[in-house]
Amino acid sequence: MRRDIATTLAVASLVTVFTAPAAQALPAQVSVRIEGKSQTLFEGPILTDGHDIEASSDTKRRECDGVNGHDPKTLTPGPTPTSAAADAMSLIGETFDGKWYPGYEDYLITRWGPDHEMGGEAWGVLVNNVLTNIGGCQYELDTGDEVLWAYDAFAHKPLLALYPAGDPSGARPLTATAELNKPFTVEVVSYGNDQEGEPPLAPERAGSTPYAGADVSPVQTSIRGFETVVTTDPETVTTDAEGKASITFTEPGWHRIKATAVNEAGKEDAIRSNRLDVCVPAEDAEDCPDPWSEDQVRTPPPTPEPEDEPEAAPTPADNTNSSASTAQEPLTASLTTPVLTTALSSGGLSASASVTHGTMRLLAKHHRRVRCVRQRNRAAHSAARRRTARVCKHTVAHPRRPRRARRHGR
Repeated sequence: MRRDIATTLAVASLVTVFTAPAAQALPAQVSVRIEGKSQTLFEGPILTDGHDIEASSDTKRRECDGVNGHDPKTLTPGPTPTSAAADAMSLIGETFDGKWYPGYEDYLITRWGPDHEMGGEAWGVLVNNVLTNIGGCQYELDTGDEVLWAYDAFAHKPLLALYPAGDPSGARPLTATAELNKPFTVEVVSYGNDQEGEPPLAPERAGSTPYAGADVSPVQTSIRGFETVVTTDPETVTTDAEGKASITFTEPGWHRIKATAVNEAGKEDAIRSNRLDVCVPAEDAEDCPDPWSEDQVRTPPPTPEPEDEPEAAPTPADNTNSSASTAQEPLTASLTTPVLTTALSSGGLSASASVTHGTMRLLAKHHRRVRCVRQRNRAAHSAARRRTARVCKHTVAHPRRPRRARRHGR
């Protein structure tokens, strides 16, 4: 009777794993911006999910999906600021570097693209205008979030944002429309950048103030997509006390602008704003051609799945206790085939059904979990147990639940 009850509970638990989380682990569309030492290294919307990543100086791939083995409540994988930025770098052929800290299960980022931290000028990450209070591999993103990695992020520089005048939204716009040979007014606001906290659920204007003295200038974009604000360009305008300035475009087509604040020594006193691509239709046209590719949602190349660890060869000690090991094998492992069959049928899936990529990855993870449970039991009372414990550190199958609901519901 007890075994029947345990079987029912195990099946119900694993059916939950295979039916509900598939949708939660789907990729999300987020905005990623990496403001380097003197130029913007990446900016634009991408489709990303949480996955393993590897720094240039590291020797293995690391989990970066918000699931932390030290916190049993963080069980739902999803996109994170670090994995999203790593995806952004891969889109333009660049890499990143950092030091992995096992105690935090996170990278301390030391380089994005060509810009390596130096002289105490460290990289920091903001989500929706707030410095995150947990690491870049631990914070889980939602669709619509704005991720910003900034060089020298802890120097208490204000964070600038550029909008068309009168735009009340909190999210930074990608494009705007102006009329040929007529003033186009923009607005620059700033956010404080002096303390860590819990980012809001979406970008918002709360906490921003008009920024006077910002230079709104044309932008030069390199082949790789690096953006340089040309403050010496004669078309540069400066914001007034209300944070506003007017630009007159005399040529039709797309114009790219960005805001910054440069002091007399030629150094920037603020974290550069988002870019704004302005469409200026010709006199006989109603619109512009398609915007730059950077304004379209980009999808990074697929992340290679981690290779399965080979099963350890049984030792003589294991052979002598093989019957005992089989008897002690956990119920979740012994029910692999019935559980998968029940999960697929209960979830409305069949052999001919269309299984999502997220579901397939989840099933593959389950196979690895079960294999590791078996390895751990086979290695009982042997020296191989310690090695297997390391291999199977985070492979116990648990029911998953949304991390976002937990984080904002406390």
